[in-house]
Amino acid sequence: MLSSRVFHHSLLGLALSLGSSMLAVPAQADKPAKEEAEVSDEAREEASERFRRGVKLYKDNDYVAALVEFKRAYELAPNYRVLYNLGQTSRELKDYASALTAYRQYLAEGGDEVKGARKKEVEGAIEDLVARVGTLSITTDVEGAEIQIDDVVVGVTPLDEPVVVNVGQRRIVATLSGHAPARRVVEVAGKDALDIELELPDLTRPEPTKPTPTSQPKPGSGEEESHVPVAGIVAISITGACGIAAGIVGGLALGARGDLDAALETFPGNATSIEDAQSRVSTLALVTDVMLGVTAAGAITSLVLFIVNPGSDSSDAPSEEDAGVEVSVLPSPTGLWLQGTF
Repeated sequence: MLSSRVFHHSLLGLALSLGSSMLAVPAQADKPAKEEAEVSDEAREEASERFRRGVKLYKDNDYVAALVEFKRAYELAPNYRVLYNLGQTSRELKDYASALTAYRQYLAEGGDEVKGARKKEVEGAIEDLVARVGTLSITTDVEGAEIQIDDVVVGVTPLDEPVVVNVGQRRIVATLSGHAPARRVVEVAGKDALDIELELPDLTRPEPTKPTPTSQPKPGSGEEESHVPVAGIVAISITGACGIAAGIVGGLALGARGDLDAALETFPGNATSIEDAQSRVSTLALVTDVMLGVTAAGAITSLVLFIVNPGSDSSDAPSEEDAGVEVSVLPSPTGLWLQGTF
């Protein structure tokens, strides 16, 4: 049953310390007490009012609001009797870690004043609550890191003692200026005693420079890839076409020569037919010579193009002008002359 005694000045003057976090960290029994003179009349009056309000809220089953009022009353004028109310209210909220902390603090600070049925009741509650909590011994690789459990600050490393937590999944975060935060989620079973080590990387320490990757040559034969020059292909095509044309015209010339021989062998002979055959033979022979000359010139030009410009993309490759190649076909009284300079 909740203690509903109204605060008296003498009781409010008792200097007891609850500690920094009712949710997880048990308060120390040997913390220095407040002097009665430090609690003003206004603070005592407000603490008394808040305590009465907390009792009413508790009876109305508004445990969250009641817990806030009891805590505020204790902060204003510490009295060990309020710890009992805090333990009961936290237990109703199923915050077993806070309830266990408050009950232990109540017995430690109340001492011989807690007797009989009340003492036996609290000791039984403590025995039941121990199976509903675990403890976490939290350490960090650097001192001064703030530790939070489920978004509640429980202290700064190094912590004086293990932190009492409720069973279930607990989220731990350690933060320190100049360091990356460390986070850990742990599963806590009843009566577990876990050791948690957290590392906070130093953000001010320069990271080691990584070697710059170098491009690796692609595997291959090691020889430069050569390409057939376009000019050479064109020259070969023209040369082939001229060669074919020369063959056709040559065949026609041979046919005309046969007609001329037939006209000459005809008796008594036809002068007009003979002249026509001779003219046709001369014309076809001249055309054949020209085509053969062009074919020869094209063959030489193609050969020069392949030798001088093998298809390299390099701008240093010599051009036809740089090589000084010139090929020409000249007519002569006896036929055609092929002339070239290199």
